[in-house]
Amino acid sequence: MRKAVKKQLIQLIDTILEAHIEVKKNLDVNKYGNARAILADCQDCAVMVGNTIEQFDEEQSEIITKLEKYCEQLFLIHGALETAEEPTGETIKKLLDAQIKEIRENVITHIHTELKVVFMPYKASMWTSLESIWKAAEADPDCEAKVVVIPYHTLNGKGQADAFVYEADQFPEEVPVTHYDDYDVAREQPDMIFIHNPYDGGNNLTRVPEKYYSYNLKPYTETLVYSPYGLMGYYNPDKGSFMCDTSAVFFADKILVQSEKVKEIYMNQGVGREKILAIGSPKVDAIVESRKKPVACPKEWESKLKGRTVFLMNTHLSYFINGYLYQQNHPGTRDFAKLYHERIINFILEREDCALIWRPHPLLKDMLKSRNYAESLAFVEQLEKKIEESPNGVMDRNGDYNISFGLSHALFTTYSSIIPEYMISGKPVYIYQNRYREDMSRKSPVCYINNYYKCRRGEAPTLPDFVDMVIKGEDVLFEKRMEDVKRAFDNLDGTVGLNVYQRLKNEWSND
Repeated sequence: MRKAVKKQLIQLIDTILEAHIEVKKNLDVNKYGNARAILADCQDCAVMVGNTIEQFDEEQSEIITKLEKYCEQLFLIHGALETAEEPTGETIKKLLDAQIKEIRENVITHIHTELKVVFMPYKASMWTSLESIWKAAEADPDCEAKVVVIPYHTLNGKGQADAFVYEADQFPEEVPVTHYDDYDVAREQPDMIFIHNPYDGGNNLTRVPEKYYSYNLKPYTETLVYSPYGLMGYYNPDKGSFMCDTSAVFFADKILVQSEKVKEIYMNQGVGREKILAIGSPKVDAIVESRKKPVACPKEWESKLKGRTVFLMNTHLSYFINGYLYQQNHPGTRDFAKLYHERIINFILEREDCALIWRPHPLLKDMLKSRNYAESLAFVEQLEKKIEESPNGVMDRNGDYNISFGLSHALFTTYSSIIPEYMISGKPVYIYQNRYREDMSRKSPVCYINNYYKCRRGEAPTLPDFVDMVIKGEDVLFEKRMEDVKRAFDNLDGTVGLNVYQRLKNEWSND
């Protein structure tokens, strides 16, 4: 039974209890006709309660039997008022109250409310921000949990809709996806809606249909839950964080964050304490789970990766644009994005004992295309071709990046929300950008200091040193880095999704 229906039942029963008071008042002043009319109304109301219960919960025969006995009692009292032997108003009220209060307690205790929730991801690569919550909801017999993958458009340089994208086929096979055309949120009125898209109309690369904007979903649910698709790593208080200033943050009833420290950052940027749940990030659950079992290697990758030390290379969305702009503003310099990609990719591909997985941001090429960075786009496509034609390099275009996480032994990356996720895996990270200031990094939600960095002259480890270190299974910063990880996340035991679901369900039940 839906929570709203159960609430209506309890309200009807409370109305009957109030009517008992009116019966007594009328009997006390000998207004027997009024009392009989009110008793008839009580019977109509009791029948309505019984019919509703039978409609939504056929197994509640005990409550139905009690309602029938209550109606029989009403009939007997109604008849007694026709004679001179009528009982007193106080006696009648006590008799009827006892029966109806027992019925009320039975309704509260024995009629279970079904929680109706819907998860509305739009990108498969961001599903991990919702997945473990969905698993908890799916396992609850009192919950109807649906996954409705919503479509989106990529945008061209003028902000106009370009390609139409629907990624349902990229989600894990065990996730039963409901087509968005088959789910009417206004008709379904789910108790909770979970989203990971924070931008609504503010994203200049992709955009979901307007009916799925957070402020258009909010009227049709009791609780709109926003689970960020990225973890918050470095934070500069002077600049703030864009993650705290999006449409979904404003309209959501609940926002899930990875730690108390991140909760404080949101609050410092004006987000209400009551909206923020610092239980941990569901994304952490996916990483913890992936470490428990070996990851299946895609068949088309096997010959290239097997028997080799595998390096994953991640590229941030704006890195190539930043490299191009830097070169334009500093004549005589090289595009650092091109330089570092060539250096790392060439070095790994030239070693027979190593393999490379390159996973640039899924929207990188769309951004370069929409903003007319033709030269950078051509360079990226040239690198893709080189990797795909090599004997030891693959391009990762899978929706689930945990495949690459599981198969790789180390990560090359620009600054990205991927870094704290990979740090949780325990594997070494080589950041090919300049090191953050140590004092600022240690004040951030995740301290990056105990990763490896692009070295300057005379520094160590160099790129060859790092690769050799990984091949040998050495990682001198491991223990310090894992201490940083433990301080950065409030829950690393793989139960974030379950705890989030139980917390939200309890709040919903007690409302």
